[in-house]
Amino acid sequence: MQIIIFTIGDKYYGLNTEEVEEIIDETQSKKVPNSPDWVEGLINLRGSVVTTINLSKLLRQKEDLCYNNIIIINDNEEKIGLLIKDVVEVIDIDEKDIEQIDMEAEDAIIGILRVNDRLVNIIDINILFSKNEG
Repeated sequence: MQIIIFTIGDKYYGLNTEEVEEIIDETQSKKVPNSPDWVEGLINLRGSVVTTINLSKLLRQKEDLCYNNIIIINDNEEKIGLLIKDVVEVIDIDEKDIEQIDMEAEDAIIGILRVNDRLVNIIDINILFSKNEG
């Protein structure tokens, strides 16, 4: 399994690269009226409309006001951009190295992985979106 490690604030997160389409520099988005507070807005990505998500708010973390990159994922044929601070690295891991955690403890954080001296929260993006729909 390959994961991309990125930061939001001072925390490290990991996402399976199979869910990632590309990573782009942060770009200005257009606000969407009456959208949930975690929807940052819409961007135009080479002619495709992409909804940008404030991952800090969606994960119920202290909001990080510094976003340098957007991770573009493809969720059911819809492109979604996740605002993040920085991409740290892309690594290959063995799934059994992920320490499973109680699913009720953190929304969409399915486990923790130790990488060098960092603890990386592994996100299941499908759970994250399904818990926040509607």
